[in-house]
Amino acid sequence: MNLFLFIFVLFLAQPSYAETDLSEGYDENTEITVSGVVIDISSQKRGTVILKLRSGRRIYYVVTAPTWFFAQHDIVFRSGLVIEVKGSKYFGRDGIIYIISREIRDTETGKRIILRDLQSRPAWGRQGMNRKQP
Repeated sequence: MNLFLFIFVLFLAQPSYAETDLSEGYDENTEITVSGVVIDISSQKRGTVILKLRSGRRIYYVVTAPTWFFAQHDIVFRSGLVIEVKGSKYFGRDGIIYIISREIRDTETGKRIILRDLQSRPAWGRQGMNRKQP
């Protein structure tokens, strides 16, 4: 009975690990560029859009921006979309490879989505929301 309770509590704690992983900071020292196909799109508790990206044999979970940011800029992701992602790679406690994205480029249209500025600050943060667009 105690083993069952332990496993149940452990199972409930798993989402909190994923949530804390998403709060990892952007590290320019781990910046990579990866191209691949979007195979799944999900959203976390705080509304962050996560793209599951297949690049060759590897799977990356691309941490992007809040859903409202994409809605505000009329940006829609879909499965099958081929993109190039530039961002900070890290391994989550769950063993998954995450990329905190700085920039996403649609390889078909060439359109670029800038998610972080040169100081790695999110475009949807206080400075990003108040910044005037040219």
